[in-house]
Amino acid sequence: ETCRSFIDLTPITQQGILWLSLVSEVLYIVLLSISFLLMGLDVCFSGNPTYGLKLNAFAAIFSVLSGLLGMVAHMMYTQVFQVTASQGPEDWRPHRWDFGWSFYLAWVSFTFCMASSVTALNIYTKTVLEFHQSQKIYKHSLKRGPDELYYFPGHCSSAEVFSHPAPNLLMGRSPAGEPDLAEPLGDEHC
Repeated sequence: ETCRSFIDLTPITQQGILWLSLVSEVLYIVLLSISFLLMGLDVCFSGNPTYGLKLNAFAAIFSVLSGLLGMVAHMMYTQVFQVTASQGPEDWRPHRWDFGWSFYLAWVSFTFCMASSVTALNIYTKTVLEFHQSQKIYKHSLKRGPDELYYFPGHCSSAEVFSHPAPNLLMGRSPAGEPDLAEPLGDEHC
């Protein structure tokens, strides 16, 4: 029996789709490798959480792109194989055929790739939204006047909590023209 290339067996109308499928598979592997390298960089340089979050986001984007390319490539290959099996040369056409383990493994890897990348993008989006919300709350608290106190009824202590302390209070000096209070305020002033 002479061995023949699958590309030679496919009908002329399907050869372009087969080549496109092969190019998509190669791009799928390249983008997945870039995503893997970005995740490896995140592990190696985990000192700054902001950089780690951005690296994870880029890795997730590359994973989504590679997953989509992989899905398209698998679908194109499935179509080309079915057409070749039904319209290919008589002496090659299989009477019974099925896809092998590597084909199913490719679909499983696509599924896990998309699930992990979508999860990573969701975590990134959630973290960015929480960060912006906390920044908004922080900026809003800075706009309050320095004389506003947080008051919790029934919970007095000798320490007062200011939302925005006066700059002179932090330096330990009293403002000009005001007497210096050396004694702390007691619980009766809450």
